[in-house]
Amino acid sequence: MGNCIKPSDPLLASLPRGVNVDTKAIRESGLPIIFVIGGPGVGKRTLCTEVAKKYGFHDIIYTDVIQHEMTKRTEKALTLARLVSRGQLVPSNVLVELIAIEMLEHLNKKGFIVSGFPREKCQGKLFDKEVRPPDLVLMLNVRNSVMSDRMMARSVKATERFSTNFENIKAQIKDFHKRNKPLVKYYGTLVVVIDAEPETMIVFERACQVIDNVLVNFPGFETTATEQ
Repeated sequence: MGNCIKPSDPLLASLPRGVNVDTKAIRESGLPIIFVIGGPGVGKRTLCTEVAKKYGFHDIIYTDVIQHEMTKRTEKALTLARLVSRGQLVPSNVLVELIAIEMLEHLNKKGFIVSGFPREKCQGKLFDKEVRPPDLVLMLNVRNSVMSDRMMARSVKATERFSTNFENIKAQIKDFHKRNKPLVKYYGTLVVVIDAEPETMIVFERACQVIDNVLVNFPGFETTATEQ
């Protein structure tokens, strides 16, 4: 859900251009921003939820932000719903704006952790320009075979039957790697890769160790690493 090309069809063209929200308060807040990226089924949502609870962050789930916007009775919401129903991509400027609004509404939290965003390099570049660069990018990594198995299991859990096929899953995994490689290269040293194949608690503990090392640079978090 997000593209980096200029809208060409009437439906995309009907959406506002640019990021039409003042993000100055986010920058001035000095709050840490963490992105969690990775392929489908690697556990991004679960990790974000648990990290938010531990550190007092506000967790922002990429897909939930879009779904919430689509429930509103606005022309923008209707357009987004049509795009999603047709399998089209939500423009990157819309995604960045929605995430920025979510942050602006939760500046009382101790930081932000964003799941599943950015999905590609241009989304990250736009967020960096319009809001600010993140302080950490956690990449949850699993083998393709594990990713495939988890996607199959998730499909069965949601529908009580196989609602997808192996070729579709292979295509999704291939698309993820195609988009993710330049994104990881773009963020460079901000990216920390975490093995997401072990059980959830182990992945969580490893992520917290990385986060602690980043938070020592933020007021109020200086003793986090030593207290664990």
